[in-house]
Amino acid sequence: MILRFGWKLLGTKPGRLIVQGVCALMVRNLERNVGPATLISHRRIVRLWHLDRLAAFSSDESPWLLDDGTIVQPDDPVLEMHIAGDRLLEILLAGERWQHVFQKEFASLAPALEQRGEVALVGRTILRTQVAHFGTIHRDLPPEPSTALATFNRKLILLAFHPRGSQRAMTEHQKVADAAISRREFCRRFGEPARRDG
Repeated sequence: MILRFGWKLLGTKPGRLIVQGVCALMVRNLERNVGPATLISHRRIVRLWHLDRLAAFSSDESPWLLDDGTIVQPDDPVLEMHIAGDRLLEILLAGERWQHVFQKEFASLAPALEQRGEVALVGRTILRTQVAHFGTIHRDLPPEPSTALATFNRKLILLAFHPRGSQRAMTEHQKVADAAISRREFCRRFGEPARRDG
């Protein structure tokens, strides 16, 4: 009951503004610590950061078998994906469907990814079903306090930037997971031939 009240309080206009400010601060900290994004999609919703090693993103030292047969090793270079929730919310509130938005944003990144050397694109999400729609595979995080905190942070982001706010955050019960798609598979799905076929 108290938890539900807390989510509703955060879902009010002032609460969402506070959470959006915290999210913006997290992005600024990321850019200060890692540098500016390596690649940014056409409408600046999807941002990719180069990491020299998968191990810089995930503490799981085991190889990661992806859906297309690519095996990502801990020492392989990857691109870490982040979504600019403020930009996405603005576009969704204007009436565009999220699937269509991401299809176009990913297609805008595909040409730049064709000749790059990273093995995969990786990220963290609680929206497992939605991101699986675009070909990702998931890997659970260990049941640690940091995993619970990461899940809470993603629910805050969902609350701040989803059109249905706290209602959507309260109905999401998935724990945060690592998600990945090989760079090769990403380009196959969203590159020029895929656009012509679509």
